[in-house]
Amino acid sequence: MVIHIDNAHEHRKVEDIAQEMIGNRIFIGWPFLQEGKVAAVSDSLFTYEKLSVVPGKPPKVVSNPHTPQGLGLWKSKAEKIERFYSKRCGVITGNIDVLLHVRPLKGLKRLDNGAFVKDYEGADKEVEQAVQMAVSEVFSEDPRFIEKEPPPLSEEFPEGSKVFFLGEHAYGIAAQVCGTTEDTLSVVLVFFPSEKVENDKFKSIVANRLQNKYFPSFKVSEMLGLSGRALSKITSSFMVVGSDGNKNNLGLSLKFEAKGLKVIEYSRKDGRYWEFSEKAIQLIREYQAKYPEVFAVLDRGGDAMIKASDVFTDAPNPDAKAKEVKTWLNSKGVRDFEPVSLFCDQLGKATVKEIESLADSFTAGKQSTAGIKKAMVKGIPRQAVLKPSHAVYRLQNQHFALGDRVIMVQDSGSVPLSFKGVVVGMNAKSMDVIWDAPFMSGTTLGDRCSQYRGSTVEFWSCLNLTNPQFVASTNPKAPTQQQPKAPFKPRFGPHPSVRPAPGQYPAGGFRPAPATHNGPVHIMTNPNRGRGGGASRGAPLAAAHIAPANGIPATNGNHVEPVVRGRGRARGFEPRGAFHPPTHPRGQFIPPARGRGFVPSLDRGRGVPPRGVSRGRGRGQFAPQPAA
Repeated sequence: MVIHIDNAHEHRKVEDIAQEMIGNRIFIGWPFLQEGKVAAVSDSLFTYEKLSVVPGKPPKVVSNPHTPQGLGLWKSKAEKIERFYSKRCGVITGNIDVLLHVRPLKGLKRLDNGAFVKDYEGADKEVEQAVQMAVSEVFSEDPRFIEKEPPPLSEEFPEGSKVFFLGEHAYGIAAQVCGTTEDTLSVVLVFFPSEKVENDKFKSIVANRLQNKYFPSFKVSEMLGLSGRALSKITSSFMVVGSDGNKNNLGLSLKFEAKGLKVIEYSRKDGRYWEFSEKAIQLIREYQAKYPEVFAVLDRGGDAMIKASDVFTDAPNPDAKAKEVKTWLNSKGVRDFEPVSLFCDQLGKATVKEIESLADSFTAGKQSTAGIKKAMVKGIPRQAVLKPSHAVYRLQNQHFALGDRVIMVQDSGSVPLSFKGVVVGMNAKSMDVIWDAPFMSGTTLGDRCSQYRGSTVEFWSCLNLTNPQFVASTNPKAPTQQQPKAPFKPRFGPHPSVRPAPGQYPAGGFRPAPATHNGPVHIMTNPNRGRGGGASRGAPLAAAHIAPANGIPATNGNHVEPVVRGRGRARGFEPRGAFHPPTHPRGQFIPPARGRGFVPSLDRGRGVPPRGVSRGRGRGQFAPQPAA
C-alpha cells in the first residue's frame, strides 16, 4: 500500500504560511507524532522569521535570503525528507517547496508562581519538517505534558511540610511550613550559625590541593634528559619477561592512552599532549637514579617484550633483580595509584581523608543542642522556599566545583533528605559526594573514603551551599531573581576536533585556510591539449590573464579571474555566473559570459557573426578581414 499526501498549502504564499505558523505549536514526525514549536519557515530561496521591527508593535514576518552554501543545503534537506517517506514509509509526499523549522518539546518547566508551562529545545536542536507532513491538531493530548495553573499555597505547601529556605542570610537551611495565606507563607528555621565558616574551610582544603603544577610531556623529557619515546614507555606499562616466562611491569602506569585513563594528581591530558605533575617528575627522578639500567633500554625498537637478562646484564640473577624493582615501585605507592577517566576530575585519597576528618570534627562539635538557633520567617513568597519534589524542575543548570558544600534536597533516592556533604569528584552528568555521616546505601567511592560515606548523585538533587545560585528575596513584591541559564556540562580532558555542519563555521579544531586577496589567481593552461585557454599549439606554457577594463574588477565572487574558453579540453576554471567585462573591440574574439545579468557592450549570441563576416569554427567571433 502506498499513501499519497494531499498538500493543503500548495497554492498558498510562503509569507502567509509563516504568519500563521511561526510561534505556534505543531506535531512533527508523522506517523509517530512529537510536539514542537515552529521557529521559522523557509523555501528554496528565503527563510522567514518573525521579528520585532518597531518596539511596542507586534512582530512582522521578515525574509532573509539563503547563503550560497544554504541554497544547496536546503535542497538536500528537502530531498532527504522526501526520500525517507518514499523509501522507508511508502508515502508519496509530492514536491517539498516549504520547510518548517521546529524546536521539539523538551518537557514542562515550573515557573516561580508554581505554574507548569511547556519548555522547548533551543536553536541548536531545531529539526526540519515538510509543511504537508506537519499536523496542527491532535484528538488526544499527552497527559504528561499538559500545562497546569499555579495551585493555591495551602494546597502546594500544607502546614508541617518540609522545605528548604532560599533567602540570602540562611540559604539552604532546612525549614518547616507553619502557616500560609493567599500570597505568602511562614516557615520555621533551625540551624547552626557556624555553618557558613565550615563551608569556607572545606573549600580551602581543595584550594591548597590545586597548587600542584603540571608540565607537558616534551618539557618533562627535557627536564629528565629522556627522549619522548623513553618517557612514554616508563610512564605507561613496560613489561619485562623473566627466564621462567613470568612478566613484570616495571612501568609507572601513570597514563593509559588506549583506555582513556589518567592517575589523579600525577597525570592528565590537555589536547594532544600528556602532562605530568611535580610529584610524577620527582618519582621518575628517583626511579632513574635508583635503577639507571632500566632507563638505558627504553629507546630500543621493536614491539617484542624485552627480557630481564637484556635489561640487567650485570646482575647475577636478572629475574630477582626485576622483582626487586617491582617491590621498590610498590613501596613508592605505584600499586595504589587511582586510574580514572580522562573526562572527569576527582580529588585524591589524601585530600578526601582530610575532608572526611574535618567533617567528623564538625559533627562531633554539634552533638550538643546549645548551639542550635531557631527563627521564624513570615510573609515570604513561594519562590523563597524549595519543595523537595520541585528540585528536578527548579535546580536545572546549577554549577558545581570540587570542594563545594552541598545539601541533599531530593526526598527520594538512597541519600537521606537534608544530608550535607562535599563534592570530591566531577563526572559528565553526575558528581561524587562524601557525606558527613554514614548511611545504609553509601559506598566507598572506589576505596577513596570510609565505608557507607560516599555516593554518586545527579546535579539537580543537591543544592550548592558554597556557591548560592538560586537566592530569592523574602519580599513578595520584589522582582524575581535571575537564575543560571547556561547549562552545566563539565568536560575535562582532551576535546576532539569535530568538523562543522555544512554551511556553518567551525567552533573549534579544524580551521579553513584564510582567503587571500593579495592579487588575482592565475590558472595555468596546457597549450598541447585542445585549443582552449587562448594559447596556440606549440606556444610556451603561460598563464591566462584578463586585465580589468575601465576600473571594473575582473575577479568574480570566488576571487578567480575568468579564463578564455575555447573548444578544447584545456578550459581551465570558469566559475558559473562569472562576470566577463568587454576587454576587446567589437568584432574580435570575446570570452563568453555565462549566467544571468546584463553585461553592457557584449554580444549575447552564441558565435553568430554579423553580416558580412565569415563564420569561424569556434564559439567566439573573428575580426573581419582587412580590405585589400
